[in-house]
Amino acid sequence: MKKLLAGGTLAALALGGMVAMAAPASAHTPSVSADCGFVNVDLKYYSGANVTVVIDGETREDTEFSNGFQGRYDNLALDAAHDWTVTVDAYDNDKYDWTQSGSIPACQTPPPAEFVSPVIPEAVAGCAASLDDVVLPESTEAITYSKSEAGIVATLTSDAYAFPEDLGAYVLQPDGTALLPTELVVLEEDCAEPTPSPEPSEEPVVEPSEEASVPAAEPSASPSPAAEEPPVLAATGATVGGAVAFAALLAAGGVALVWARKRMQQNA
Repeated sequence: MKKLLAGGTLAALALGGMVAMAAPASAHTPSVSADCGFVNVDLKYYSGANVTVVIDGETREDTEFSNGFQGRYDNLALDAAHDWTVTVDAYDNDKYDWTQSGSIPACQTPPPAEFVSPVIPEAVAGCAASLDDVVLPESTEAITYSKSEAGIVATLTSDAYAFPEDLGAYVLQPDGTALLPTELVVLEEDCAEPTPSPEPSEEPVVEPSEEASVPAAEPSASPSPAAEEPPVLAATGATVGGAVAFAALLAAGGVALVWARKRMQQNA
């Protein structure tokens, strides 16, 4: 009888121990609550596990723990929605691994965006001008500026700001940025050299001959009278005085001939 009682007691104790050991393992209790602005994680009755908490794609927790784990992740923006995932890797058995995901809607309407207009930089000009010569406007808390192959790019820093419908010279792009085309700030000029005009031909310089270089004789202050030297006839070379004497001789001969004829007529 004593042996039977001892065996029964031992069996009962063994069975109780197995139940006691099984109870915590089967009682793993994961719990996640999420609401406006926070995610709360509560894990109980784990002999050992690893928990990972990811909110909006960012890993906020990756920790090993024993028995239990509690974590609260708050300060989430109230005007935006959030996605979360909690994963538990239980060390005692893979069947106790656990994953749960969820989302939190925006809790309040965000304030309206403030309209801001991008600044147009000063244009540059020249036959060798390029976009590298353009000085970017100074970035502000609302807009940052950069250069691309297409021109000047204005980018909003957050959803708290928005571009107006009328952007002036800027053009709204599909990605939400605004583009100022290069041709509006880089004014290229024609670099071709002008065709030179023909130079006038130089007139030949006439060198003075030796004869021309001799200065003409200046007339004397008291020229000699023309009567001192009788003029010479151009054809015969005779002087004027000789010609006059010859003419007088001929006239005298003619007179004498006429007188002789008259005398001969009287005598007859």
